[in-house]
Amino acid sequence: MKLFGRKPTLEEAVELIRAELREGRAPQTLVDELRRREPLISGGREPPRLQELLEAVPGAAALLEVGARIVARNARMEQLLGGAPTVLEATRSDELVDLCARGLAGWPHQRELALPALGLQIQAQVTPLSHARALLVLRDLTAERRADQMRRDFIANASHELRTPVTAISGAAETLLHGGLDLPEQARTFVEMIARHAGRLTRLTDDLLDLSRLETGEWKAALGAVQLAPLAASVIDLFRERAAEKGIVLDADVPERLRANADRRALEQILVNLLDNAVKFTPPGGRVTLLGDGLGPTVMLSVVDTGPGIDPQHQARIFERFYRADAGRSRELGGTGLGLATSSSTWPKRWPARSVCQVPEMAHDFG
Repeated sequence: MKLFGRKPTLEEAVELIRAELREGRAPQTLVDELRRREPLISGGREPPRLQELLEAVPGAAALLEVGARIVARNARMEQLLGGAPTVLEATRSDELVDLCARGLAGWPHQRELALPALGLQIQAQVTPLSHARALLVLRDLTAERRADQMRRDFIANASHELRTPVTAISGAAETLLHGGLDLPEQARTFVEMIARHAGRLTRLTDDLLDLSRLETGEWKAALGAVQLAPLAASVIDLFRERAAEKGIVLDADVPERLRANADRRALEQILVNLLDNAVKFTPPGGRVTLLGDGLGPTVMLSVVDTGPGIDPQHQARIFERFYRADAGRSRELGGTGLGLATSSSTWPKRWPARSVCQVPEMAHDFG
């Protein structure tokens, strides 16, 4: 393309290029480059830039290269970790650096961890990308975990404080009812109501204390050899009278050979909660059975009943504290809404939190 003898100004060069473009005489490579760089020529739109994509990520996001070097980050990530060039310099966390290294090696990972140097509790997710890069997304859980701790502390303190007055009320009511006093019929009715609700408060405070100990880690499993057939028989005996009052057939079918490595008291509490619900909600004339079976290295204990069951819409939430599938009926029958929540918290992570209980089986010759 011919230009002036002198060096053209920028405006002259632009005008000359525009003229040649109109006449179709510009080199094709120049046309292609201008179309790529100038949306007005092609009528299209530029693809979003990397920074735009990072800003669109919900959470603190950063693009990583080898060595957990931060290539780009969005505003949320800069606010959370600052502007340090590497993850290690930003967080002083070997655990997070190891997580990033795994992602950069091609393995997606997600983990909740603490960043003591920054006073943060985070959920970190690393997703591998092409060209030995990875996307790191952090979610700040600090306020959420602090609120959880405050809630746990409140439940523990409130439960301890409630226990003493509730015990006194329950004791006084029992004395009035069974202490040989001649109470008028109307007064006896009111005292029986006090005793009934005091008993319900006692169960509630006991369940809250148990749940508090589980959540704070104060409770530790005392594992040992447990003979399951005698345990099943003793638990069944606790409900025979209530089952008989409703005409419910209550039995157990647990082979004598079954043994498990478990915390006997915790396992007993789990079975008590399951059987209590089964007897409570099975209609008169029904049947409740505690079954035991060996499944390779584990043992399965199941509570089977002829009750109405739980609607599918409620099944995902039955282990939440205070959740009731039928709140009105559960309160009427004396439920606290904490039994299954306590049971599911008692199971180690490798045990399924379902309406059946699986525990590791001991060798059959274990004494």
